[in-house]
Amino acid sequence: MTYFSEESEEITSKILKTGFKCTLCGDCCRRVSEDSNLVLVSAPEIRKIMKETGLLWDEIAEPYPDFLKNADGTEYTFNWALRREGSSCIFLNDSGRCRIYDIRPDICRTYPFMIQDDELLAFECPGIGEKGDKEDTRILAEDLINRKENENEDFRKIKENYLLFNGDCHKKNKRYVIDSEGAKIIE
Repeated sequence: MTYFSEESEEITSKILKTGFKCTLCGDCCRRVSEDSNLVLVSAPEIRKIMKETGLLWDEIAEPYPDFLKNADGTEYTFNWALRREGSSCIFLNDSGRCRIYDIRPDICRTYPFMIQDDELLAFECPGIGEKGDKEDTRILAEDLINRKENENEDFRKIKENYLLFNGDCHKKNKRYVIDSEGAKIIE
């Protein structure tokens, strides 16, 4: 018998109450409104995709488009996003299926849900309100817990790296992405 935590059971119950079953429509992988398919991806997730696909970092991800600017002209952002081709994720194939499904990022694995401040949030999706399978929902709940833990750890490391970066160890008038691995100059 598989053991699920109390937190997992609570999230499972909330999702079942909301109702969700993936309709395989691919809307989450295509732009249906401005930046609706902007998928945040962490440095460890990019490394995993690189290892499994043989693609280079820049072929997988691009800097998150919202940059902040220091008084010295240095610009920085804290996230990466999966690259898009036209209006679709680069990993969406011609059949509307994910080419990296088994190693897809946490945000893809858990959409249309996320946990924020211990609350379950649901975003617009054709599958919301549909009756879902309890086992699939339990897996989704576990994935949501893992995502929350991964995001918290990533945030902690980004914060540490930002403090180092802001300690005047950066080149002025350059653009950076500050992630869990450090500060990377964007050329």
